[in-house]
Amino acid sequence: MDPFVANYPLGSEFPDAMTSDPGTARVGQMDRMDDSHAAFRMYLLGPFTLIDGKGLTLTPRSQKAQAILAMLALSARGTRSRVWLRDKLWSDRSEDQAAASLRQALFDIHRSLGPARGLLVADKNTVWLDMDRVLLDTEAALRTEWPADRINDQLLEGMDIRDVEFEDWLTLERQNWYRRIDEGRIQDVFEPRQQPNRDISNQSSLLPVTGRSDTPGGKVSAAATDGSSNRPPPSDDLQWAVALQPPIVVGAGEGGRIGAQQFQNLLVKAISDGLGIAVTDLSFTPPEDEQDRHIGLPLCLQLRLTFESDMVLFELSIKHLLNNRLLWRSSQTIGRSQLERADFGIAVALIAQAVDQLENFHEANRADERLMRDGLLMKSVHAIFRLSRGDLELAEKRLQAQVEYQPQSSAFAWLSFIRTFRVGQRFSPLDAHVIEEAQAHARKALEIDPHNSVSLALVGHVHSFLFREYDYAAGLFEKSIRLNPALPLGWDLYAMLHCYAGQPDKAAAMARWVQELGVYSPHRYYFDTTKCISAGLAGDHLAAISAGEDALRARPNFNSLLRYLVSSHAHAGNLEAARSYMDRLDAVEGGFSIRALQASGYPLLDTGGGQLLIDGLIKAGAKLR
Repeated sequence: MDPFVANYPLGSEFPDAMTSDPGTARVGQMDRMDDSHAAFRMYLLGPFTLIDGKGLTLTPRSQKAQAILAMLALSARGTRSRVWLRDKLWSDRSEDQAAASLRQALFDIHRSLGPARGLLVADKNTVWLDMDRVLLDTEAALRTEWPADRINDQLLEGMDIRDVEFEDWLTLERQNWYRRIDEGRIQDVFEPRQQPNRDISNQSSLLPVTGRSDTPGGKVSAAATDGSSNRPPPSDDLQWAVALQPPIVVGAGEGGRIGAQQFQNLLVKAISDGLGIAVTDLSFTPPEDEQDRHIGLPLCLQLRLTFESDMVLFELSIKHLLNNRLLWRSSQTIGRSQLERADFGIAVALIAQAVDQLENFHEANRADERLMRDGLLMKSVHAIFRLSRGDLELAEKRLQAQVEYQPQSSAFAWLSFIRTFRVGQRFSPLDAHVIEEAQAHARKALEIDPHNSVSLALVGHVHSFLFREYDYAAGLFEKSIRLNPALPLGWDLYAMLHCYAGQPDKAAAMARWVQELGVYSPHRYYFDTTKCISAGLAGDHLAAISAGEDALRARPNFNSLLRYLVSSHAHAGNLEAARSYMDRLDAVEGGFSIRALQASGYPLLDTGGGQLLIDGLIKAGAKLR
């Protein structure tokens, strides 16, 4: 993931002279650096070191204290929640033990900083490193001409924190560092933070470099997963499953086969979490008690990797299992070095496209009554995204039937998610009953399968939209994206969290990536809506209007779209169009007013973008009460 790049100029490069002591070795480098902005130097390449403006080391002795400083430096503006830090460094401890250990580590940092202890600020929720006073060697390396042997030093060399969550984080950071050297990065623009108490994770920097921005003015490595879950075993009768053929690798050795298998692991995860259906691996002989199981639809997936020089072509196909007839194929190209680091970048879009195609095939072949049960989840999701009151009630009935047939994690997560639509569409008030139901379903979803990427994203949205628990929600989104970087809905809902937290520009970058992932999605209008909202909140009203009107063609009565189209047209000076949309909004909501919007519990209204939304609505003639 791309670390935050602080906006300070560099006067000169970091020299590469080293001595035996890492604390004093770098003191001699001070005279060749610009002292006008940063009073402290942090070295992340090689052994971790922190020195002050006089060249004295402030490095804490404890490796976990060092890790905290490094994780803050590599986060969004130097900020992380206490919950996030505890989960990364003490994931095997109880909550009370982890909290006590974190307090001790922060004490150790303050002790090592001495008079400079103000560099680190902590409140009851958040820990903040003042990045305006810290210069990172990683940023100097990218902005100046460092020797190749220095720029390739390992990030946080020798840091040995025996916690699997920290190791996952460090692996991802190291992969991203190499990618930054190879390819460059996306520059996110952030709204100013007023106080360090509402942290959200820095996962938008997982966005791959796509080489273009499609708004006027204007993935992702993951550890391989076996897709395991706590779902009950399937019943013995006919079920819908798709077959997975062994990958074809051309022009590479074992390294290529390993990369292909890692990519297929992500594919299986996306299918099982997103569609709730089984995948039969044709490269293995099934146990005797499984050999008679039928595959409901004769579809198979085939991955082919072709290596040519320093590039790799990914081709993913869906074929008829019996006659090998090609039904769908798409391809993407990435760098060979990316694949060797298990960083699939834009190639994960193929996985999202394949999942959408499989969903379309299921919809067209659901005549078998026994297969209908395996389609309950998909049919429920389609009903949810039709948005009407009746469709939401139908979706809830189908999800309840799914729970009775097979209590899947994602079914409970969708039941919880429905409450956000009910509140957002003003079908239900945000009262204690709605909150209690949403909490109960969300808890059940994560109890059944805490590694289901769809459930994590949906529950994250519930906690951000209904409960305003942004820190906790950000952790859920982060986990969802790492497990399944090809899930458009996860990225989309995470973009909305950034809108709620006052970072619409960052949300807009995510929304553009979602459109690449969800190019075949039947719910594409929902992703266009997020693009409309983030652009409108960021003040890019022409982009908001373009995306919003595209989405409105699919859902002409979606009140969230109408609100932003009213506001953006008013800000763009199109008052006639703004008032026309206001009339439609008033009819859909049965009387719209600013006070009603504020009373509905809609988040983000207290941010700068939220005030922009309200100003546009008022300019278009919205009633105040």
